[in-house]
Amino acid sequence: MALNYSSSFANNKARPDWFLLFLYLLLSVFGVLNVFSASTSPEDSVFLDFSKNHGKQIIFLGVALVIGSLIMLTSSGFFEFTAYFIYGLVLFLLVSVLVIGTTVAASKSWFSIGSFRFQPAEFAKYATVLALAKFMSGYDVQFKGSKNIAIAFAIVGIPMLLTLAQNDTGSALVFFSFVLVFYRLGLPGYWLLMGAYLVALFVLSIVYESTYIWLGLTLLAAIAAYIGRKIKKWILLVSLLLISSFAVNIGVGVFFNSILKQYQRDRILVILNLKEDNKGIGYNLNQSKIAIGAGRLSGRGFMEGTQNKMGFVPEQSTDFIFCTIGEEFGFIGSTLFLITYLVFLGRIIYIAERQKNNFSRLVGYGAFSVLFFHFFINIGMTVGVVPVIGIPLPFFSYGGSSFLAFSIMFFTFLSLDSKRVFEVNR
Repeated sequence: MALNYSSSFANNKARPDWFLLFLYLLLSVFGVLNVFSASTSPEDSVFLDFSKNHGKQIIFLGVALVIGSLIMLTSSGFFEFTAYFIYGLVLFLLVSVLVIGTTVAASKSWFSIGSFRFQPAEFAKYATVLALAKFMSGYDVQFKGSKNIAIAFAIVGIPMLLTLAQNDTGSALVFFSFVLVFYRLGLPGYWLLMGAYLVALFVLSIVYESTYIWLGLTLLAAIAAYIGRKIKKWILLVSLLLISSFAVNIGVGVFFNSILKQYQRDRILVILNLKEDNKGIGYNLNQSKIAIGAGRLSGRGFMEGTQNKMGFVPEQSTDFIFCTIGEEFGFIGSTLFLITYLVFLGRIIYIAERQKNNFSRLVGYGAFSVLFFHFFINIGMTVGVVPVIGIPLPFFSYGGSSFLAFSIMFFTFLSLDSKRVFEVNR
């Protein structure tokens, strides 16, 4: 099922989902206010100061709305027609930044032209959403056959590896969110189980000595083989899995002890709570919890967050922006914010399900997956339930590249949905 291009290019009238657009504007404006609160002091609180972070965020929002308006006027067939071109262009930028990019916070992922900085990794998520939707819908592809699965994983894996090569681990991990799209398209459940097993084996290989890992794996394999002893293929499968697990364990040991640098090993150990770091990640998380806890039930009030104002919380207008909500608006405000964001994400899923063609539907699933991953990880790391990997809260954290990339992704889906009544399937 695909679009009739002659029809979709000819008609560019838009009937946007006003409720979803309202939620986007609500989150974005509230985000600007919180960046304002997090980055200014009461005695220097000029709202329209475009030299400060909140002033720049206002500019980013304005630019996003202009770009969004143009996207809404663009025919829906344009996005499907140019999906691979956009993807290829972003891959070119990801390679180029490794050669001529600027290093910021140990990550060589930025282009710098004077005071202007641009991070292509943020736009790679959007490009991957389009390319994956194009591939999975253009030929009525399902998750059947090793060739289709390999191509789909390559579309996601290539920008992920290029982002990882920039030492931007947080952004690279976001590409794992596309597993949700794969699963919705029929990815067999055993792939997810295998992924979870490999993650668990990776962690256990760092935490425990190989001797204990091998004994445990051998015992589990023996029990599994005994249960399915009458099935030869089962015994063969268990044997192959055991050997592969041994290989993974050895590989993790070599990778962790011989390839990673000491600061990288320390970072992983801190994340796994195997090492204290009172001045680094551990300090950030501890201060984040203190700030959120200080808000109690109703918060200290807008612009009254002392933990944020006095600079105790690091990256308070970017990665740890949720701390500002927790301290200034308390449990009630934080809960209302979380509910609003979940309604926003739920609305995206609802709208994705009502699309008349697979491309628009898959763009919706892709947008949801990326936004949900950012939302879950960002909020989770500020309260200590997931590792601190440093990714922004969409439409909320300060940052031009991320805000514009998320906004373009949002308006693309909004535009596709607005023209669904004109789409003709073939």
